[in-house]
Amino acid sequence: MKKILFRIAMTLLLFIFIAIVLCFYLNQFTYAYGLIMVLFIVFAGMGQLSKLKNEEYMYHKLNRSDEYEDYTR
Repeated sequence: MKKILFRIAMTLLLFIFIAIVLCFYLNQFTYAYGLIMVLFIVFAGMGQLSKLKNEEYMYHKLNRSDEYEDYTR
């Protein structure tokens, strides 16, 4: 399932890049910049999700170590 979603995402990303180049070629700058903004928002959202996942992992890791030290002392 993960491979299929990854392939779909990469195909859509490739189509968006092709659409951006095509829009610039056809002098449709508004659409091209709009697609660039969509890519920016998607990548920024992915970055925020990975940051949130990392912070959640570190929170759980720190809380587990405190409980472990309480029981072993």
